[in-house]
Amino acid sequence: MFKEIAAFISRRRKLTIVLFALAWANILAFMTSASGGAVDFLLLYLVPVFLGAWFVSRNGGVLAALWSALAWFTAHAIPIGFPELAWSDWWNLLMRAGLLVACAVVVDQLRMRLDDLDRLAARDLLTGLPNGQAFYELAAGEIHKAFGAQPMTLATIDVAGLQTINYRFGYPAGDRLLNAVAQTIKRNVPRPDLVGRMGGTTFSIFFPDTASEPANAILQRLHDALDQERRNFSHPVTFFLSAVASAKPPKTVAELLYQADAQLDHMRGTKTDTIKIAALEDLPALN
Repeated sequence: MFKEIAAFISRRRKLTIVLFALAWANILAFMTSASGGAVDFLLLYLVPVFLGAWFVSRNGGVLAALWSALAWFTAHAIPIGFPELAWSDWWNLLMRAGLLVACAVVVDQLRMRLDDLDRLAARDLLTGLPNGQAFYELAAGEIHKAFGAQPMTLATIDVAGLQTINYRFGYPAGDRLLNAVAQTIKRNVPRPDLVGRMGGTTFSIFFPDTASEPANAILQRLHDALDQERRNFSHPVTFFLSAVASAKPPKTVAELLYQADAQLDHMRGTKTDTIKIAALEDLPALN
């Protein structure tokens, strides 16, 4: 439930969130004033501070904090009358403003740390590419945006022979090659953000709004670039490029991934580089 609420708020414009936070503080101030200052809503003033700091920015949180402190002060001052305020009332305003601003800063720092953790959790540490789960989510987002009207292609690339390199030259050499392959793929595709490392020696590329023929041309150029990279390293590895094209977006990314992987399994029996692209409509459906 909390995730749904957070997602709903995140989809709103930042200005809308700020205005809602300020309105919340005003409502609390009105309720405080209506009670003659007998009822304190200190904890509820944290809500606009949280909304501003978490969903907008640190500045948004600080603005909500200062506004909330001022609203609280005004609500308490109205029953007394501003001329009758003592120095302690002004001191309390300063303390409350400082407390709420500190809360805004803490919430902003927490959000930044969690965002950093989310980014790390979604990345492959060796290549910096999205990992399998993150790639799946990115591709699913592209399918959702297509509204069932655009062709798309998913390609899976496997680097065979890496185990031999690890044994002969050490794992650092294998890691350097994998990283070079990852960067080469990113440089030679239209959308570098839709390249992921699925694990081990396997990479995947998603081509939104790309039919079979354009995708095949891209994969041919990519293979040439990978071949040049292989020559630079002088390592005996083999590249298998398996792609599945669909005239319209499939129901799930899993359908494309499964078919591309199944095709890749048959390609691994050869000892030379292979590029194969198939139409999803011509392949057996998933059970």
